[in-house]
Amino acid sequence: MRSKEISRRLGMTKEERPILKKILRKMISHGKLSRVEGGKYEVAGYKDSKPTTSKDKMRPETATSSPKLKGVVKDGRVIGQFVRTGKTGKVIPRDGLIPHILLQPSDIKKLRNNSLVVAELQNKISRTGRLRGRVIDVLGKAGDLDTEKKGLLVEYDLTEEFSSNINLELDKVNETIPSSEIKRRVDLRSRTIFTIDGEDAKDFDDAVGIQKNKSGYKLWVCIADVSYYVTMGSAIDNEALSRGTSVYLPDRVIPMLPEKLSNNLCSLVPNQDRLTKTAEMDFNSKGEMVGVKIYNSVINSSARLTYTQVVEDLSKKGRIAKELKDIIPVLKNMKELYEKIRKLRIKSGKLDFDIPEPNLVRDELGRVVDVIKSKRNFAHEMIEEFMIAANVAVASHLCESKVPTLYRIHETPDADSLVKLKEGLKKLGYMLSASEDIDTFDLQRIIDQSKGKNDEVPVNMLILRSLNRAYYSALDEEHFGLALIHYTHFTSPIRRYPDLIVHRILNSLFLKKSPPYDEKTVEWIAEHSSKRERLANVVEREAMSIERTELMKPYIGEEFDGIVISVMPFGMFVEIKEMFVEGLIPKDSIPNWRNRWFDIGQKLKIKVVAANLEKRGITLNLVS
Repeated sequence: MRSKEISRRLGMTKEERPILKKILRKMISHGKLSRVEGGKYEVAGYKDSKPTTSKDKMRPETATSSPKLKGVVKDGRVIGQFVRTGKTGKVIPRDGLIPHILLQPSDIKKLRNNSLVVAELQNKISRTGRLRGRVIDVLGKAGDLDTEKKGLLVEYDLTEEFSSNINLELDKVNETIPSSEIKRRVDLRSRTIFTIDGEDAKDFDDAVGIQKNKSGYKLWVCIADVSYYVTMGSAIDNEALSRGTSVYLPDRVIPMLPEKLSNNLCSLVPNQDRLTKTAEMDFNSKGEMVGVKIYNSVINSSARLTYTQVVEDLSKKGRIAKELKDIIPVLKNMKELYEKIRKLRIKSGKLDFDIPEPNLVRDELGRVVDVIKSKRNFAHEMIEEFMIAANVAVASHLCESKVPTLYRIHETPDADSLVKLKEGLKKLGYMLSASEDIDTFDLQRIIDQSKGKNDEVPVNMLILRSLNRAYYSALDEEHFGLALIHYTHFTSPIRRYPDLIVHRILNSLFLKKSPPYDEKTVEWIAEHSSKRERLANVVEREAMSIERTELMKPYIGEEFDGIVISVMPFGMFVEIKEMFVEGLIPKDSIPNWRNRWFDIGQKLKIKVVAANLEKRGITLNLVS
C-alpha cells in the first residue's frame, strides 16, 4: 500500500501523515517493511525473506523477524475458511491481506461448507491477485470452540507431541539415580526442603529450604538439574532449543520437554530423590545477601505446598497437624526473611506492579463459566523474591567468571515512550518528574499513589506499556524493572531453554572445563529464545481471547459498566468490569469520533454486540 492508503485505514488525519511517514521509514530501517515499485510499502519477507541487520541481532526486541501474517503457518501454508461457490470453491484466508485461494472442482468433493482448513499454495501471487491451491487439512467447523483452539496451534506450529527419535532417546534414560552420581553431589536429603506452586502446577522445578542462625539466615534454592538428563546436541535437546519455552494455554501446556522429564524425572515431586543445582545464600539479620555457594546437589522434597495452603497454614492458631510439624517453623522463617528482602528490594527501586491476571472458572464439563481476577498473596511474592535472589547470585557468579553466558536484561525506557507516559498519566491526574531521566523510584511513586483507586489498573498498564521488553542477551547489562546490575534466568530449566544453557555453563565451571558455548552461539541462542518467548506470549494471549470470547456469546445484546484501557486510531479497548473481559469499540460505531475525547481509565456504559471466535475478539458499542 501507499502511505495515503495506510493512513486512511488507520483513521489518521492529514496533519498526522508526516508522523506516519517517519514511522514507516523507521520500520524500513528495522527490516519490518520494504519499498516496492510504485512507491508502495510492503511487509518485509511477504514475498522474499529479508535478513536483519547486525544491530537488530543484538537487540531482539526491536525487530528480529518480519511481522507475522495472521493465519500463515509453516512453509507458506494458509489457514482460512472454505466456501463453496457453485461447482467450485475457495479458501478465504484469515489474514485479509492475502487474496482468496481458488480450488479445483475435483478438490472440494468431500469438503463441508464453512470448514476451517489449511491450504497449500500452488503458484505465486499473480498481478491480478488470484491464487490457486489445495486443501491439505480440515480442522473442523469454523467458529466452533474446539476448532478455533486447534487452528491456533496449527497457525503457530505448536504440538504437544514429540517425534519418534525423541521417544527412542527417552526409553534409554535411566530412571534410577546411580549412587556414584549422588556421591559427587552435596546431599541435602535430610533437610526440610519443599516446593510451593499453584494448585494446577504439574512440573515442579524449584524447591526452597531455610535455616535461621545467629547471624541471619541460610536460604537454599534448589533447581531441577535438567542438564543431567538432556545431553547437549541430543534429539531432546534440539527439540527443546527449537521450542525455546513451554507454552501455557488455559486448558493445556505445550511443553518444552517430554512429560517423562518435565512431570517425572526432573520434577521435584515429594518423597523422591531428585538431582538439583543449588544456590545456597547467606543473609544477614537485615536481609542483605552476604555469601553465596552454587553447587550440584541431591534433595528429597518434604512436601508439595500450594500458595493458598501456605497462607492458610500460617494463619492457623493452636495445634499443628502432624504432617506440618517440620514445615510450619520453616515457613515462618521464610516469611520473616522474605519481608526483610522485599523491604530492601523496594528501597532499591524494584517496580512492584499489581496487574491481576485472568483466571478461568470451569464447570464440571470443562466449559468456561466465568473469568475472575487472580489473587496474589505473600506466598507468591515470597517465592518470586527467592527466585530473583538465586538468579542474581548466579548472574554475579557468571559475570565474575568471565565466560560467555546468557543474561536477562531490561533497558531503560526511551524518550518517546516517557513523553507518552507523562501525557497519559497527566490525564489521569498523576505527575511524573519533568526531568528526562526517569528512574524506577519515580514510577513506583505513581504506582503507590494509585493503589486502591479506580484508576489503579489503567495507571499500572500505562507504565507497563511504556517499558521496553526484557530479553535475553550475551551482554551483561542492567535490568531496569528489577533495579539490578546483573541478572539471568536459572530457576526454570524445565520450561525455559535459557535456564538449561546457564546450568550447562555452571557445569563447565564446576569441572574447570572450557565453556560449552562460544560468544556467537550464545548471541544466537539469546536472540532465538527471545523470539520464542514473545511467540509464546502471543499464543497465550490469543488462547485466552478465544476462551473469553466464547464466554461472552450468551451476553450479546446486554449492557455492562466498562473502563477504557487503551485508545487506538481504530477505536478503543474497554474492560467489562463485571466479567473481567475486554472488547473493542470500533471508531466507526462512535458518532463524531474525531471531535470526542476518551481517556484511559474513563468509565463508560457499553453493550456487547458481537463475540467472534474466528476473529478472537469481542465487539462493543458505546451506550453512554
